Amino acid sequence: MMVPVPQIPYTAIGIGVAVLFGVWAFLVAETLRQRAVIVIAPLIAFALPYVARSRAGRVGALALWMAYGIGCIIFLRLNGLEIR
Repeated sequence: MMVPVPQIPYTAIGIGVAVLFGVWAFLVAETLRQRAVIVIAPLIAFALPYVARSRAGRVGALALWMAYGIGCIIFLRLNGLEIR
């Protein structure tokens, strides 16, 4: 009898880290325009799989989540926060 091996949900972990960095960047943002970009970008990534109901939509959404997380890290670094 084979016992199923539990899988680590790397996609969910990556999206969660991106969301945490997004919340942190939102709190650091000084202008309304910066905060609007930080809020609107993940909404687009969240809506993409529902608009494009294919594998390409899911992969595109994952790419947008990665770009969002990296963008938040860059934003925080440019605002003087040291992330190591």
